[in-house]
Amino acid sequence: MSAPDTDTETQKKRHRPALIGIKTAIIAGALLMIAGIVYAVLQATDPSPEGEVQPVDAPADAEPVIATPEPVAD
Repeated sequence: MSAPDTDTETQKKRHRPALIGIKTAIIAGALLMIAGIVYAVLQATDPSPEGEVQPVDAPADAEPVIATPEPVAD
């Protein structure tokens, strides 16, 4: 059932603050989403122009250290 007497102009005036709040929230959410995407893309880009491998602390010809467990004393 619908309301017997609807005055759309009065309803627009009464609901204006709520509608402005909803529109503001949608715009703010969209801006935050765009900012998050831009931030993620900027953080994911390769900082070196040639795409070189970044050096590590150990020299490249060093042998890897392999941990061996000590025998358990009975």
